[in-house]
Amino acid sequence: MRIQRWDVGLDGPLSEEALHRKIQSLGFDIVARIYPATLAAAVPGDGREALVGVVRGLVKLTVEADALLLTAGDLAFIPAGRERRVEGVGPSTAVCFEAFRRLSPS
Repeated sequence: MRIQRWDVGLDGPLSEEALHRKIQSLGFDIVARIYPATLAAAVPGDGREALVGVVRGLVKLTVEADALLLTAGDLAFIPAGRERRVEGVGPSTAVCFEAFRRLSPS
């Protein structure tokens, strides 16, 4: 799993719109998700690379045996076919973008 942190010098100020644009520019289709504190969701893998991007809050991402804490501006790239578990941690609600690599037109 590869992690990319928000870089204000390269990416500019962090905002929901800026993070959305960055993920789209990387070739991903996006779905917004909200994770209240302590709520966890398991997402089965499919045939596409996935990405979890944190808009705000603190998220625990587990992919197979690897667990990471992600915070605002973090992007986690998840290889195709890997199941993941996303959990809001801390006292506040986490807002994330979950995204999947766009399929190439046939």
